[in-house]
Amino acid sequence: MKVSVKENVIKIKPNKLNRFWKPIGFFLNSIEIKIDGDWYPCNIHFLKKAGRNYLLITNPMKVQKKTSIVEKSYCEGIYKEIPISILKIHLLKYLGNTHRINHFSYDLRSSLSSSRRMILIFSLAIIPSVMFYFVNVKYNNILIVLLAENNLIQSLFFFLTIAGFIGIFHPFTIRKEISKEDIEAISKETAEKEKRNEEIRQQNSF
Repeated sequence: MKVSVKENVIKIKPNKLNRFWKPIGFFLNSIEIKIDGDWYPCNIHFLKKAGRNYLLITNPMKVQKKTSIVEKSYCEGIYKEIPISILKIHLLKYLGNTHRINHFSYDLRSSLSSSRRMILIFSLAIIPSVMFYFVNVKYNNILIVLLAENNLIQSLFFFLTIAGFIGIFHPFTIRKEISKEDIEAISKETAEKEKRNEEIRQQNSF
């Protein structure tokens, strides 16, 4: 997305590592500024002085994506200091993935991703319960009567009640052993994540 600040044009490119679901990390988006008809990756900072807000453009330079070698440096340090409105400050922070909203969104999505199994289990419990309620309301408690008169179902409920009571004092679970293939998959995924993080650190080291 392109944002105009005074006579300057800034382009923000989304970082492909910032996945919406099942995020693997929190990464900054790349920022470029157009100088003499060409795009230069750069850093941006915000400064407030004398009651006014300013956008600082620093270190515009071209860098090789694979090797992170600087091909061309337009200037070192501050390139421009531009007056900016508070609205555009929030917009640039959000697009650059540095705003508080971005952090809140990442924390929420990470929490949902890590808790998806628990959410699924609760959904499996809530949905049938809601259906049970509405069917009984509509058809004059037909399911309650059916369950009350079925000895097999009553025995099953009794067993589950006793098993749940025992589980309070002696918890038990069915464990799944980790296979060799699982270990290799976890190791491969960890190595790929570390490689991606190292590439991002190299790109942002300038």
